[in-house]
Amino acid sequence: MVASFARVAPPRRLRGGSAFPLLLILLPVSLACRSRATASVGVAPATDASAPKAVLPGETMEALDEAGHALTFRIDAVEQDPRDPEGELSLYKLSFRAPGSDQWALYCAPDPDGKSRAIPLQGSWTAEASRPTHSDRVTFACTAGVLAKCVRQGYKPWKGVNGKPLADLHAACVRMFHADYCGDGRPHTREGTLIDFWDGVGVQKRAQPADAPEVFEAAWSPAGAVYVNVPRWEDDVSRLVAECPEKLAGHTSRDAKLTPDEVARRFPEALLFNARFVRPEQRTSKPAPPEP
Repeated sequence: MVASFARVAPPRRLRGGSAFPLLLILLPVSLACRSRATASVGVAPATDASAPKAVLPGETMEALDEAGHALTFRIDAVEQDPRDPEGELSLYKLSFRAPGSDQWALYCAPDPDGKSRAIPLQGSWTAEASRPTHSDRVTFACTAGVLAKCVRQGYKPWKGVNGKPLADLHAACVRMFHADYCGDGRPHTREGTLIDFWDGVGVQKRAQPADAPEVFEAAWSPAGAVYVNVPRWEDDVSRLVAECPEKLAGHTSRDAKLTPDEVARRFPEALLFNARFVRPEQRTSKPAPPEP
């Protein structure tokens, strides 16, 4: 699948008004419990330092949400990701229980397929950051968010392709899906936006559907946009340049109108490229209804 959602999932409001939409971070004490599992569903080869070991359905663990609030969560189910041709990824259905409560509720917001699922990633991640910290932790990234989306598009941060670490492509993918041109965590997209994207290592190829004309939008690195031809939902790059002139000055169509191939030759740090659809009605898609 080449054309993909660049969807910003709306946060769900739970107890106390806190948002729990995209990430769940396991504490080191919970990771010790993970290592004692005797039967599990594999997420990735256990020899990969960046690929966390799997856990059993029914296990209960302590974790932190994105805001740093402690809560208890439970693995309700584990299933193989049908989108992963290598068979390495598993999808986890998570429930959480807030402190002082005896009620369990689904943790992740529904993804575009209507499913509440998550993928474990080694390290402590944030929804905006494209690099992990705290290697003694594991983050469950909800499939409604871009961290998991980029993994499911083939950019598995614990692997490499043709000598290039996919961690860099995963980081660039996070910036691209967020339309984080300045590389500072500020998104410039809308919920449900569709884009066409491709890379130089063959993980994703450009689709260019005949019935949906598109225009080159930008080239991406782990630090944000390397070059911007046209913003995702605007037609002028001037406002973007004003937001981060130190980064984008000399790197937009205002300075030189470049094709993707010309960008790749001029800016070798560019790893990913994307196009937006010309017709506004073709830039968005409605998600599937949530599963029962």
